[in-house]
Amino acid sequence: MTNLSLLVVALLFTLVNAASAQNTASTEDRATSITIGETATLEIVGFGDFTARYQEQNDDDAFSLNQVELDVESAISENITVALAVAYDDGAFSTGAFTVDWAAWEIGEKDNSSPFLGVTGVTIGGGQYDVPFGIDYLVYPSIDRKLVSTPLVIDNTHNEWNDYGGYISADAVWGNAVFFLANGFDFEGQNPDGEDVITDNEWAIGGRLGISLISEIEIGVSLADINCRTKSHDMQMAGADLQMHISRFELKGEYILHNFTPQRGSQYANDGYYIQGLYRIADWYLVGRYDEFRPNQESRDIVRFSGGIGKSFSEAVELRLELQENKYARNAAVLQVAVGF
Repeated sequence: MTNLSLLVVALLFTLVNAASAQNTASTEDRATSITIGETATLEIVGFGDFTARYQEQNDDDAFSLNQVELDVESAISENITVALAVAYDDGAFSTGAFTVDWAAWEIGEKDNSSPFLGVTGVTIGGGQYDVPFGIDYLVYPSIDRKLVSTPLVIDNTHNEWNDYGGYISADAVWGNAVFFLANGFDFEGQNPDGEDVITDNEWAIGGRLGISLISEIEIGVSLADINCRTKSHDMQMAGADLQMHISRFELKGEYILHNFTPQRGSQYANDGYYIQGLYRIADWYLVGRYDEFRPNQESRDIVRFSGGIGKSFSEAVELRLELQENKYARNAAVLQVAVGF
């Protein structure tokens, strides 16, 4: 066992023996609500995080401001909601998201009507948004990601896909579904011959279907077809995911296959997966994740194990430590302070 592994074990043992009682407030608890006129409301919420990173022979800065975002949401009518996110990126603020949602159909608990095919609500929307492929898009905001790092397979495929388009989502007694039409993400990588590949993709169509086996467990499948502007290639993604919440324990995992077929040459693919477990002890939590990514489906996999601890302070302030063991890369330690407001 390496020194980093021993340090992880020691930190986890310390955490188990130091637990006390408190929980992080939800986004709804943090939101500042303002009433505008007789019907419209305005809710304001935000978050930010600061990180300190140690890694031998690393040229990046030791300290950095990672994400800062201010979210504003307004229910301008009974069925229409407008949301805006202003995000910090590379030293400047820009629009992180802007969506208009129409609650086209909803069956409340007091309604006497029965859901059609089990569907209890349908929302139609569009704008700029985090494209709902898989489940990692649910934790793109750093305040929601319990480990500091993003899974390898996400970084090396769609890389936190955010773009313009439209979507239709449905909630049902059996689970949920979403269909999207958006701009396709560009991809940079290498083919099996070692040649650089840079794509120019125009639009994408896809979606995700989630099935709740029981209230604590959900499995999902995702598909996306990404169309090339120059017709030089075809590109698709497929994914499968699992989420489980039982008392203090949370488990989730995701597999993604990224397929690339050039007009000339042979087809190849990248794939990978991660599995992450989290256990809460009052206002502390233990978290661990195993990552594996296989570029061009070669035998030399990129592998990383991340172990971490976190503590929630007053409402939405969280301190996190992540220790990484990387195969074919230097190990690292990252300390993060995430604040919601």
